[in-house]
Amino acid sequence: MSTFGTASRFPRYFCWTRYGTESGESAEEILIWKEQQRRMHGGLFLWGIGNSVRPAMLALLSREEWPVVVFSPMASKPQRKDSAPSEVVQWRTAVTLNGTWYDMAGKLVTSRRKRTGLKHYALVCRSSVRLGFEDLGSLRFGDLRNLLSGTPLGHSQVTAVVERRDTVLPGKSYPVTMVVELAYPYFLTLGDPVSVHR
Repeated sequence: MSTFGTASRFPRYFCWTRYGTESGESAEEILIWKEQQRRMHGGLFLWGIGNSVRPAMLALLSREEWPVVVFSPMASKPQRKDSAPSEVVQWRTAVTLNGTWYDMAGKLVTSRRKRTGLKHYALVCRSSVRLGFEDLGSLRFGDLRNLLSGTPLGHSQVTAVVERRDTVLPGKSYPVTMVVELAYPYFLTLGDPVSVHR
C-alpha cells in the first residue's frame, strides 16, 4: 500500500473529510445516491459536512488551482444519533462562499436534525468516473496540519482543510478510499431544513 504522506503526486494542500454512517444510512448506501446525483448533474454532487471550513477553503483556493477532497472512513463505530436518528432533514437552500444563492434543484443533502440554530454545510464535488470506495493508500494523521493556523488536527475534526507535512513521527494512519475534485462554487452553507419521512 502506498502512503500519501510520502507520495509526490499528492497535493500539499487539500480538504480532508472522514465519513461513516449518517442519517441512518451506511456510507455505502449514501454513495449509491451520490452516484445517482453525479450522473444527473454532469459529474457534480454535493457532500454534506457538519462543520464550516469557509475561511480555510478560501485559503485553499488561493494555493491550489485544482483543489481536491480526500475521503477516509471513520475509525470509530457510529454513534446511535447517526445510526438511528430521531429525525432526518433535507436541506433545501444554499449560499456560496461569496454570498450568492445556489440552485439546489435535484441536489439532495440530508442529515439528522440538529439543535435549533445549528447549520449544515456541503462540499461541491466533481468526478468524471463512477463513485466508489477503493484502496488508494493512507494518510498519517500526524502529518496533517490545519491550513490556516498550522496547528495539529484534533481528533474531533471530521472535515478540515489541511497542509500535509512529511514527518518521521509515529502515529495513526487513515486509509484513503476516494479522491475527487472540488468544483465551483466549492463550499456551501445550507439552510431551510425540512423533515423527511422514511
